[in-house]
Amino acid sequence: MTKQVVPIDELALGSYVTAVARQTGDVVIKHAGWIRSELLIATLKQKGVLEVFIDPTKRLPPPKDLPVAPAQTEPSPTKPRADFEQECSRTELTLQSTRQQTATIFAQMAQADSVDLTQPTQNCDRLLDSSNRNPQALLYLQQILQEDDVLLRHAVRCACLMAAFCQSLSLSEAEARDYTLAALLHDAGKAQLKQLFPQEHPTDLAALPYSLTLLEQSACPARSLDAVAGHLAPLAEQSAPARLLAIVNRYANLQELADLGKIDIASLRTQLLAAAGQTLEPQLTQMFLSGMGLYPPGSAVRLKSGKLALVLENHPKYADKPKVKLFYHSVHRHHLPAKVLDLAKLPEEHIVAAADLSQFALDVRQYF
Repeated sequence: MTKQVVPIDELALGSYVTAVARQTGDVVIKHAGWIRSELLIATLKQKGVLEVFIDPTKRLPPPKDLPVAPAQTEPSPTKPRADFEQECSRTELTLQSTRQQTATIFAQMAQADSVDLTQPTQNCDRLLDSSNRNPQALLYLQQILQEDDVLLRHAVRCACLMAAFCQSLSLSEAEARDYTLAALLHDAGKAQLKQLFPQEHPTDLAALPYSLTLLEQSACPARSLDAVAGHLAPLAEQSAPARLLAIVNRYANLQELADLGKIDIASLRTQLLAAAGQTLEPQLTQMFLSGMGLYPPGSAVRLKSGKLALVLENHPKYADKPKVKLFYHSVHRHHLPAKVLDLAKLPEEHIVAAADLSQFALDVRQYF
């Protein structure tokens, strides 16, 4: 590894620090890493670091701010959505392929092997294509994803959520692809740790250095590495790409808790907002939730009539008027024949609240 000594006052953003060269304190850098913020440099100075070793062959590209809203001089016409049911059928095949190929990649990475990222990159492109046609279909399918492997389920969910998020932010194709790839593979190190320590349950933070090593040796794009490297950092140290992945990862983790019955799915929005300003960037968090809709596709809701329904597709203009599928009557306590309702066309019917199915001993997965 090439080394160069750099005084702390000359340390530039984007440098790759490998060790402390000279200091008045006792700072130990356990893992080499990127300098992503002025705050990190100031912290090193405060702790007495005078000089560091860097690898001059490695350098992050200059940070680029993500848009917080599409820049428009005049309203653009609403792009017509692809038919929800047709898009679900089409994207389900993409998710099956993504799941199978990601399982293969995780198996290879578990052996500490470098992998060819061509196929997962193509899968990310397909997820982004689906999101551009109708993001609601992708959001619905990731919510109802049936997968026993927790690591694999989390990876595919994050990729779907990121694809929809990037679409709502109107990012370029190249940026969206890199961020979706980061979401898909950000926990690759867990596959390796599970192989090394099968009885252990590695935390996100413990697995992060392994993930970065595996992704770096597989020639993962710099933007993807940037997103993965910083998504667990304090908010002040997160790069713009890392802030996107931090939000997606947190939401997917909350989904896992809801799957286990540890939290109600209705609280996902509240809990994500609670983290805004602490570990998540507030404005981006609001934009993410705006894209998910007031009632995310795949969630259960209670209607004015007392009927329970599954949200299918949110209305592009009216947040409280999605298309839903009936499945149960909460007052009469019996199941209903499956029927799709477009609440935008039914002024007499509307959503009262998210439904807590535990009150009726129901499992939402029975009605997808």
